[in-house]
Amino acid sequence: MWARVHKIDRIRPQPDGRAIVLIEDERSATAMSRAPAISTLIAIARVINARRVLEARYGGKGEVRYASAAATPPSFLAEAVARAGASIASANGETIVIPASPSGVSSVVDSAFAELAHQTRTNVGATDMMMAIHKVETNRRKSPLDRETQPALYWPAVLELTALAGELSRSRGGRWVDTTEMPVPFAIKFPGGELATPAKLAQRIVEGGGDDETLAKPEPSEPGSGPS
Repeated sequence: MWARVHKIDRIRPQPDGRAIVLIEDERSATAMSRAPAISTLIAIARVINARRVLEARYGGKGEVRYASAAATPPSFLAEAVARAGASIASANGETIVIPASPSGVSSVVDSAFAELAHQTRTNVGATDMMMAIHKVETNRRKSPLDRETQPALYWPAVLELTALAGELSRSRGGRWVDTTEMPVPFAIKFPGGELATPAKLAQRIVEGGGDDETLAKPEPSEPGSGPS
């Protein structure tokens, strides 16, 4: 399932001690392109998490492959995956189509979250981000989602709420960066180096909880790791 941010699809141990970690995307190129911001953020999150697993279990020896059912994934997705550190591969993971080209992804993540926030605001008919976040929080608490049985609904919902929180932080200089957090490896970084991780609360809200909490003003914590 393309949206399972919290799980690794397959790991293929190799005779020499390395491993190939496979991330599977069963969608067509058209489906990938319907929601480019969501596709980008989920793909980058899954690649970063796969790299963490490779490091923890195999000492970083091996590679991550994004096994795409689409023979030619959209260029925006291929670039995001390659920059995050994975190769684009055939659907069975055997043939590399586009090699990994690791580089910074924070700018891609920041742009994708901004795009997603504005799309979400428009979709719920809100005139500003504050109204949007209150409407989305209320709606999500009324209709909770389960990440195990509804990942293709759950994770986009989490990221939509997270994106709205990010836009509200921009007046204080907040910008999105990639981090070592799992399963959502993104945080808002403020000018002083402090980080805010609204995805944690967004998950509770999407699951129907967090009744006394709101993402309307994401608060930074202590300075942490910045973009990788």
